[in-house]
Amino acid sequence: MNLVEDCEFLTEGWPKREGHVVPSEVTCLIFSAILKQTNCNNLFEIGFNYGHSSYTFMSIMKELNLHSVDIGQYDHTLVNAEKIKNMFGERFTFSHRNSHSIEPHEIENYDMVFIDGDHRTDSMSRDLNLCNNANIKYILVDDYVRCMSETDKIYPRDLVDHYLTKLDFPYHKLKEYIYPATDRQNHMILLERA
Repeated sequence: MNLVEDCEFLTEGWPKREGHVVPSEVTCLIFSAILKQTNCNNLFEIGFNYGHSSYTFMSIMKELNLHSVDIGQYDHTLVNAEKIKNMFGERFTFSHRNSHSIEPHEIENYDMVFIDGDHRTDSMSRDLNLCNNANIKYILVDDYVRCMSETDKIYPRDLVDHYLTKLDFPYHKLKEYIYPATDRQNHMILLERA
């Protein structure tokens, strides 16, 4: 299986707007290790964009059920969500909505939440609080060390590290992963609820 070539349909014909996961052998090994370590069968994803993460997770684990939400600010998001739905059937669910409208009870039965949506401080704070209020066992945060905006000084690492000092946020770092993306090496951090 060559997922790098197999997923070219996700970006074909669309202008490149943002970087995304490259489902290389290294990335697939990392994603597989995360799913195995967390014993994840039901994954909730905040931020679909082109759909590369959804495609990769679902391609490497044939039993995985994945529900992705995205505000759909780009045309390719809704089109690709339909393509992924057609490929993976009932295992994939897409909701065209903002994660800020999600209530904790809607996600409490998921094994893990993958946060890769709006990286602004207020939005990531809401997503982290949502996971905490839903008692999610594992949180996977993408773009952990990346500066998301020089103008606004958005650094997800600073926010996550701040949250880990809060008494009412009972998570700890389990592992940091580095994987290839189209625009640079990317980092994600896996958090576990105590």
